Amino acid sequence: MTEQTDRAADKRREARLRRIAAGMGLALRKSRARDPMRMDFGRYHIVRVETDYVVAGRFPYGYTLTLDAVEDVLEELLECEEEERTKRAWRAVHGAASEFDSKY
Repeated sequence: MTEQTDRAADKRREARLRRIAAGMGLALRKSRARDPMRMDFGRYHIVRVETDYVVAGRFPYGYTLTLDAVEDVLEELLECEEEERTKRAWRAVHGAASEFDSKY
């Protein structure tokens, strides 16, 4: 019964991470490998939906991320996105001063 509970928890976690990725314009893709001996069995990668570009989880083989790694990557991407939003807001308020300040 514990194994079934773990699988259900992993499915819920995977669904939550898929929703987070979708909100960022990304998709979480899981390897279709069915052989547990394959290196990419049960692994994921993150893809930008518009271009089908693999953002994370590509090297050294097609799917390399575990659910923990997916969560870490999405958190990092969210932090970068927040920093960019803050920079754009600051530039909008300060206008050309931001360009001058960045040069000197």
